[in-house]
Amino acid sequence: MKLYTDRFILTPGPTGIPHCVRMALARETTNPDLDPGFLSEYDKVRSMLRDLLGARSASIYIMVGEAILGLEAAIANLVKPGDRVLVVANGVFGEGFADIVKAYRGAPILVGASDEEWRRSIEASTIDRELERSKDVSIVTLVHCDTPSAILNDLRSVAKVVKEHGALLVVDAVSSIGGVPIEFDKNGVDVLIGGSQKVLNAPAGLTIIAISEAAWEAIDRVNYSGLYLNLRMWRESLDTHGVFPYTMSDVLTYALEEALKALFNEGLDSVYGRHLMARRASWRALEALGLTPFPASINDSSPTVTAFLTPSGINDGELRNHLWRKYGVMLAGSWGRLQGRVIRVGHMGVQASRTHLLIAYTTLAKALRDFGREASVSRVVDAIESELS
Repeated sequence: MKLYTDRFILTPGPTGIPHCVRMALARETTNPDLDPGFLSEYDKVRSMLRDLLGARSASIYIMVGEAILGLEAAIANLVKPGDRVLVVANGVFGEGFADIVKAYRGAPILVGASDEEWRRSIEASTIDRELERSKDVSIVTLVHCDTPSAILNDLRSVAKVVKEHGALLVVDAVSSIGGVPIEFDKNGVDVLIGGSQKVLNAPAGLTIIAISEAAWEAIDRVNYSGLYLNLRMWRESLDTHGVFPYTMSDVLTYALEEALKALFNEGLDSVYGRHLMARRASWRALEALGLTPFPASINDSSPTVTAFLTPSGINDGELRNHLWRKYGVMLAGSWGRLQGRVIRVGHMGVQASRTHLLIAYTTLAKALRDFGREASVSRVVDAIESELS
């Protein structure tokens, strides 16, 4: 007899899609290239993103393609062959920026790449020292929330140092947009990349990109000659002529609009506070289970995802598969040097809730007991509830 008939995707993206967003996918479709009503709706979504990101002075585009499209577009449009780029590499995705830089024949300089540095937020002083040594660096890349390790980097302190050295800051905020304040203009970010399938709880398939005036000046100097990733085509085609450079997805745009409406209807202060609550409750639940968080401290850990060390003697894939097959709960493993060492619980968007946290950690406790480990479901419930009062 199957006791657990519901399925819960509690991973750090792609995330489960709420009912209101799913319904937006069922809207009547149009021809996005020709329908002026769709252009108006697209611009409305861009305006909502400006408010969410605190990016009133930036150019914002929603592009068809998973968020890596935006990461590559940023490097393609900013990096010339031989350019030296400072890459904050204190995580799997942070390190991955170096691969994109090399693909465009730039020269990445990695900081924060040691095993110890992967367990904490990057120190702004580390970036300061490297920029002091490498005067020819004009671009710095940073992953705000590096989900494979659940590390949250301090965007404000990093941006301050980068600006003091006159460099441009490119930020991967794919796993933080909607769960952590960004403040694009206030912090002085130059290019920010987001995606639809993380905290926003929409389907994968859209890239969000914000571009500062300083970044545009550099983009014009580089004069990238490609087509699909060419950001100047978006400025010329969409901003000047009101025409998309290629066919947009209307239904994915409707889904993103519905997701953003949900955030603003709740209120951003509530949204951000709810994610901080989820982080505290997750750490308390891990303590109750005798599990070790991967980040060095809770302040190094993202409000959108929690990572913990795989219990010794247990294979992470077997544990996660057991959770999914028996209990209908999907947790995530990790990548790169963390593969097999770390398990992750996503609490992004609607997942940052009492119900989802209780489901994630009580079923984890049951699964650990199935593997012969001591784990108290009631202690987990008490730990989580103590942070909700």
